[in-house]
Amino acid sequence: MKENLKPIEIANKIIEESGINVFENNRRKYNVEMRSLVCYLLREKLNMRWLNIAKFFNDNNKTMTHASCIHAFNNYKMYKKTNEKLKYLENLFTFKSNLTIDQIDRVHYLENKCKLMEKKYDTDLLKLVLDIPESKEDEAEERIKLMINGWNWKK
Repeated sequence: MKENLKPIEIANKIIEESGINVFENNRRKYNVEMRSLVCYLLREKLNMRWLNIAKFFNDNNKTMTHASCIHAFNNYKMYKKTNEKLKYLENLFTFKSNLTIDQIDRVHYLENKCKLMEKKYDTDLLKLVLDIPESKEDEAEERIKLMINGWNWKK
C-alpha cells in the first residue's frame, strides 16, 4: 500500500477489503466498528482535526459531528480486541514519518522523562509555591530561607 494516503483512499480501501460501507447511515455493529477504524486512522496517523474528520464523513453523506468522531476513536481499541478484522485492516496501512528511529526513541525517552518529573514534583508544596503571585516572590523566598535557617539552627 502506498504511503501518504488521502482520507478517501483510506476509507475506500476499508470499504473494499471489508465489504462494509463506512458512509452508510446506520448503527450496525460492523459499520460502527469500521467507521471507528477510519476515525482512528485519520486522527492517529494523518493527524486530522476532529472537525475535519466529521466534515470528511459529512462530505461523503454520513452524518457525523466532531463528538461522534471522538466517541468512535475512543472506542476503537475496545472494538479491536473483539474483531480481528480491524487489526488486519489497520496493518494494511503504512504511514511515512519524517523522524528517524533515533529521533523516535529520543521522543519516547523525553516523554517518559517528563511523565516521571511530573509525578515527582506533583506535590502540595510545589502547588502552593506556584500559586505565589509574582509580585510576592521575593518576600516568599526570604520567608522560606528564614524557615530553613531556623530548622538548621535547632539541629
